[in-house]
Amino acid sequence: MNTKEMDLVTWMRESALPLWAQRGVDPQKGGFVEELAHDGGPSDPGFKRVRVQGRQLFCFSTAAILGWIKDATAIADHGFDFIKRHCRAADGFWARRLKTDGSMLDPQMDLYDTAFIMLGLSSYYRLTRSAEAQSLILATLDQVKTRLSTPGGKGYWQLTAEKGTLRQNPHMHWFESMLACFDATGDQRFLDEAKKIYRLAEEFIIDPKTGALREVFDGEWKPVAEEGKVRVEPGHHCEWAWLLWKAGKAMEVNPALSRGILAFTDKYGFNPATGLYWDQVSDQGEVTERTHRLWVATEAIKAWIVRPGVEEKERENRVKGIESALLRYYLMREPMGSWGDRLEADGTCRKGPVPASSMYHLMMCVTELSAWRSGRA
Repeated sequence: MNTKEMDLVTWMRESALPLWAQRGVDPQKGGFVEELAHDGGPSDPGFKRVRVQGRQLFCFSTAAILGWIKDATAIADHGFDFIKRHCRAADGFWARRLKTDGSMLDPQMDLYDTAFIMLGLSSYYRLTRSAEAQSLILATLDQVKTRLSTPGGKGYWQLTAEKGTLRQNPHMHWFESMLACFDATGDQRFLDEAKKIYRLAEEFIIDPKTGALREVFDGEWKPVAEEGKVRVEPGHHCEWAWLLWKAGKAMEVNPALSRGILAFTDKYGFNPATGLYWDQVSDQGEVTERTHRLWVATEAIKAWIVRPGVEEKERENRVKGIESALLRYYLMREPMGSWGDRLEADGTCRKGPVPASSMYHLMMCVTELSAWRSGRA
């Protein structure tokens, strides 16, 4: 099958969801598998990340809400049951990593992993209106504030044990999960929390002069150079652009932020040879990682769908171009519904396991693409 006979929405509904419903759920040990082997067979890396459990709960809850596969609700129920029984440490706070059988491996609380638990729980709550899920959502907001807040109250440490370094990425996903929790519950506390993270992005994370969205900071939110370079990720520029558009439906957002970060990544992050965005560049525009992760392309599609100030023909052409590249480079492989994760600069896809974590990016992209093409975005 070639890319002209397939689009991302069809690929997700007819190939990916059925495959992961069959091979991505662990019926013996519970929850969701961490990965599949390169050929789509079973693979056991020896752990299950809590973030993957939250991401897959989001995917199958969303599939159930949309009615895309018949067993999605039962799979979401299975995932929720595993999460509530296994993904919290003895103190009741969310953990970071489990052994394959669901026993505890790393009980540390991690803002990144916790954000995806919140995303998964909010989606499951939308599907089921479960009082238990709602209670966990509310408790988790308090837990993050209690366990991970910085002394000055400007953001959060990523890990319980890591102090002195602040990171953009977990804050972005916490922002995402707060918007999702607000959408699901209507509770103002989640919108208030989203506004706090937005202010951090506006004040510290995004360089107002260049549009560069920095990744690593010291405890005072000053950018940290690694090997003499302040590194940024074009995929996160795209991800933030979409999130700022989404946030603008519920709160006041400065449109210049999205314009600035997208202008930066257009100028320095795009590789015309592949039609994709680089994984990493410096804040001065030097390409520092000449590879293309699959998730970056999904975020680029989302950003182009909502990008302001472009003609609709250009928007359509750019979305189609990245969609075609996604299918051609990563998704048109056996078994259908699996994927390659990283593309080299020469256009070859690196062999390796199929990470379940990518399903979240693909599902989020496909739901936005489906809504846009249906005229509902």
